[in-house]
Amino acid sequence: MQAASVPLPPLSVASSRPSPAPADERWQALDDPAEWPAFGQLAQGDATTGRWTSQVAVQGMHCAACAFTVEAALLKVPGVIEAQVNAASQRARVVWSPAATRPSRWFEASAAAGYALLPAGSQAAGAQRSRDLRTALWRWLVSGFCMMQVMMYAYPAYIARPGDMTDDAAQLLRWASWVLTLPVVLFSCGPFFRSAWRDLRMGRVGMDLPVAFGVLVTFVVSSAATFDAGGPLGREVYFDSLTMFVFFLLTGRWFEARLRDRTAGSLEALMNRLPDSIDRLTPDHTWTRVAVRRLAVGDVVRVRPGEAFPADGIVTEGDTSADEALLTGESRPVPRPCGDRVLAGSHNLSAVVQVRIESVGEGTRFAQIVRLMESAALRKPRLALLADRVARPFLVAV
Repeated sequence: MQAASVPLPPLSVASSRPSPAPADERWQALDDPAEWPAFGQLAQGDATTGRWTSQVAVQGMHCAACAFTVEAALLKVPGVIEAQVNAASQRARVVWSPAATRPSRWFEASAAAGYALLPAGSQAAGAQRSRDLRTALWRWLVSGFCMMQVMMYAYPAYIARPGDMTDDAAQLLRWASWVLTLPVVLFSCGPFFRSAWRDLRMGRVGMDLPVAFGVLVTFVVSSAATFDAGGPLGREVYFDSLTMFVFFLLTGRWFEARLRDRTAGSLEALMNRLPDSIDRLTPDHTWTRVAVRRLAVGDVVRVRPGEAFPADGIVTEGDTSADEALLTGESRPVPRPCGDRVLAGSHNLSAVVQVRIESVGEGTRFAQIVRLMESAALRKPRLALLADRVARPFLVAV
């Protein structure tokens, strides 16, 4: 909370190492110490020379190899002490020193590796997830529609006996299948090709690389047979297999994306329960609107009905009831008369009250619950850790 009033120290970069290039302007705002508590907490020392633990959302991850790549990219940044990435929840925990780096530096490093970062709990992260989910749905629908049509054109070739179809009719069905396979390859397979190209540029093997390779080879062979039925690749086409393969892959990706969105949405709903600003009593006994992160222990705030309590404190004036369902599990409103303790993140329901702040920021019970949920989102079961270890050699073998 006090970080905003402390000037930034100079970055401690060894004299033998050239100064890093300026960070991308998109993330320059994150270098303000006042923004750091919004997506992390001070783990050790003071705000500008100690260690910070930040939680971020990672875009574009689909497998353990992606998580390994993000971790490696983050750990290469001087000043990043620890990086833990979970591909299933698409979240990362980064421990870093503000004396040696800034958030924009490791945000840029991850983006250069092909995976953009966003502060956990930010509205931008939720909006990006919604856009990705809509695009994934369209890709799935296009692949499903084209798969059904291609199967309809392939079925006569399966059941026809010699002489039942003329060569012209069979060739017409191949051309129709080729046309309907184009949207699947050019649109629905876009994420597979982009991820595979990124893997090739980074010199690694990911889950999408064999998928993209198989789709591309199948399409090329089938297209060659369509354009030149008497060529060296023969007359057989596999457009039906290709479109069905992509459809089933995208079906799994769609359900996976929905589950991730629900999980991340639940965590963000909890993280965003605190208000952005609140009325604080000034020394001259007037009320002024201030940002919640500017509150300090001992401040007196005014909370109106419908607002969330910004910190843990004691009701000093007024009687009300509070909704603490998300924090304590109690579904019914809890009476909070004058003198009772209220919790950050609970909602004031019935009357205007004044509250004297006793705990702010990471000292509140609300912050402790958020930390537990963030830790659970990053923790991997023993079986998942084993799968991560064997994933890379397995992909290489495939």
